[in-house]
Amino acid sequence: MSQKTADSKIAELRQGFSEYLKAQGKKSYGTTVSDAFYLYRNSFNLDFLALLDIEEIQQFQNRANELLKSILREKSSANGGNIGTYASAITQLWKYIHSNGANGVISATFVPSSPSATFHIPRPSCEEVERYLHRWNTTADLFQPETVLKKLFTETHPKNNSIDDIILKVAALNTVYNTYIYSVYPVAQHILSLKIDERLSAGDETLVNELMRVLYTDGGKIEHYSFATKYCSFHNPDAFPIYDSYVGKILQYYRNQEGFSDFKNSDLKNYPHFKRILSDFRQHFGLEKYTTKEFDQYLWQFGKEYFK
Repeated sequence: MSQKTADSKIAELRQGFSEYLKAQGKKSYGTTVSDAFYLYRNSFNLDFLALLDIEEIQQFQNRANELLKSILREKSSANGGNIGTYASAITQLWKYIHSNGANGVISATFVPSSPSATFHIPRPSCEEVERYLHRWNTTADLFQPETVLKKLFTETHPKNNSIDDIILKVAALNTVYNTYIYSVYPVAQHILSLKIDERLSAGDETLVNELMRVLYTDGGKIEHYSFATKYCSFHNPDAFPIYDSYVGKILQYYRNQEGFSDFKNSDLKNYPHFKRILSDFRQHFGLEKYTTKEFDQYLWQFGKEYFK
């Protein structure tokens, strides 16, 4: 995304957020809007839209607070009052984005919700899947990191009964896919405590919802949902399709467009429900012949191109 395009999206987001607060009767909505975009104005290397696109609120707040503390420290004004004010405003912006619209379409990057959008989104089909799979298999930046992770998870360290092995896998997965793990060791400890190997082999879909809930040493509890689906998938790709924000937006969009399945947005974060919804999607568009991994590769590329 070019800087000009990003700035345009930010301007549109700022306007929508301002009108939203004004409609709620917020008297100081101008100050709230200004505070919500403080990080955008003062952290020049930050992908602000990517920050707002973090789906788990606790992850988002932790990351935003880290950035705020860093900036305010540099400005010699790192006091709790300022951090609290900015943190509250940007959290309001996050909540506006992730609950905006009667159709439930997350619109941090203003995904079109009707066929009258200014650009065409190709309907899922075997031809589209084949096109994206060819791109994946001929682009080293795409297939090579996944090949290395597959070897790490299934050949080099296939078991999860050693904290050392788990740390390596958590760190590698977090680095390649930027899954917002801010402290690797507590996550690895949590995985070790669950004794997951038999359940992974059996394709136990209830495992994801247990694996994602991590209690950190500072008392914070974070649900690393996307990470958990990826961790399970690299051990058993046939049984564990991957969830990420792109996939969520695709499923919401085509639910609204074609009604392929009846679900609430929150159902996507319940893994057994997510698998059912994904199965409904594949059946609706006639895509059952592809493996789960092939479908992951298709959805990730499709989402990145049209739903970022």
